[in-house]
Amino acid sequence: MTNLSIIADYRGFQSGIPTMLLNRKAETKLENLSAGDYLVNDQILVERKTAEDFVQSIISKRLFYQCGKMKRNSYYHLLIIEGNPYTTKHKISREAIRGAMLSISSAWQIPIVFSKDKNETTDLLISAGNQLLHDRIPNIRKGYKPKKPKNQQLYLLQGLPQVGPALAYRLLQKFGSLKKVFRSTEKQLLKVDGIGKEKARKIVNFLERGIF
Repeated sequence: MTNLSIIADYRGFQSGIPTMLLNRKAETKLENLSAGDYLVNDQILVERKTAEDFVQSIISKRLFYQCGKMKRNSYYHLLIIEGNPYTTKHKISREAIRGAMLSISSAWQIPIVFSKDKNETTDLLISAGNQLLHDRIPNIRKGYKPKKPKNQQLYLLQGLPQVGPALAYRLLQKFGSLKKVFRSTEKQLLKVDGIGKEKARKIVNFLERGIF
């Protein structure tokens, strides 16, 4: 599990999954995520819902609001439904549940994966992170095109070598502007959390000569 890291939203601590991740030796931190419940390897934003919560979120119309929040971030996205949504205590038709899942997977383009319990959800989170490490899947910034200036800046920074959403945010926070980021030296980049010598060299080479 080398280099596997998971950020868990602190509001989901009571689920027990963050503790289970730590027990499985996965590097796990609790933070306040603006969307989703887990951020895996700074690339996959995961929303986890029990079957009961999933159906309740359909009834309250909270589900699609949450999908919208997830899609405002240029990560890969994943929805994990824990349990069987067709066997909850809520009075809702199978057609309504099926329609919601079709909308999520097709209109919102968020894949849905089912798990039977918290243990399997933990396995899925770890497997997703390891799959990224094994296949070296790039963050190609599909879909979402930001409109706000700050989000446009963050989006542009993610085009730099090995810069994901979280690192783009730290770069902008550290330097204050794109101009200062693009004029930074390797020594200056090394002061940013998450940037080592090799990554700093690649970024500077890319900015100076357009090569990795």
